[in-house]
Amino acid sequence: LIRTLLQHRAVRLVLIMSVGVFMVNHGLNNWLPSILQTTGMTLIEAGYWAAIPTVIGIIGPLTIPRPATPGRRFEILLGLGLAAATATILLQFNNPTLQTSGLILQGIARSSLMTVLILTLVELPGIGEKYAGMASGLFFSAAEVGGVMGPIALGLLYDMSGNFNLALILLTLISLGLSVATLRLKRLANAASTQPV
Repeated sequence: LIRTLLQHRAVRLVLIMSVGVFMVNHGLNNWLPSILQTTGMTLIEAGYWAAIPTVIGIIGPLTIPRPATPGRRFEILLGLGLAAATATILLQFNNPTLQTSGLILQGIARSSLMTVLILTLVELPGIGEKYAGMASGLFFSAAEVGGVMGPIALGLLYDMSGNFNLALILLTLISLGLSVATLRLKRLANAASTQPV
């Protein structure tokens, strides 16, 4: 069954994307207070500001996945990837307005990227209700690789450079990669849906 699922190029692409999503989410989740401190905040200030994405994250799952219907899912997924990329860019500045915008965008992307990507996975042609459970299990198995790699990569890059610039650039590139992968995923899904059964 697993081999059957992995034969789908779209499924393999979603699994790769899940690694990227968790790298960005877990990397920022674990290092955000430290990142904010390097922009001039105190530890207490960084702690308060780091709570902004969490607050936004409470609202995001209640609002964003709802309009992510099959007809608009890829566009929303693309937008979330771009939001994550923009957030990692804005967090490099010490301007409060830019930082706040970055934290809000991070909260939106962090709370909804995974949900929308899973919905996309289980509704790919050939998956559906029959393989939804197995596909979701594969998703989280792959994603947790990124969940481990993200914090480790940010820590290593900080040790190498003495700041989080390289780490945030890495997360920006990963987020942009998710957006490009979304366009590819849409083409694969559309091609699979037109194939005769």
